[in-house]
Amino acid sequence: MTTEPTAGPGAGTEQTVLRIWSGVLKRDSIAGDDDFFAIGGNSMSATLSTYKLREEFAVELPLMLIFENPTAVELAKAIDELVAQKG
Repeated sequence: MTTEPTAGPGAGTEQTVLRIWSGVLKRDSIAGDDDFFAIGGNSMSATLSTYKLREEFAVELPLMLIFENPTAVELAKAIDELVAQKG
């Protein structure tokens, strides 16, 4: 497992998600398709991750988004959609 994003649209967002998750979960390597909760995430770490992602992307990010999109690939796509809606 690595913290390298998948190629294509959202790769930069995915890299940011992976960087934040690595810090919050204190893991050196997380793959884009790793499930946040399967690799040690819980509601407290999800809350902290969401806070950090809100700060990073300057968007209102609902906490439920991480539960509904538990991989970095999925979450990055959802974040990109929110950023696009913000305009």
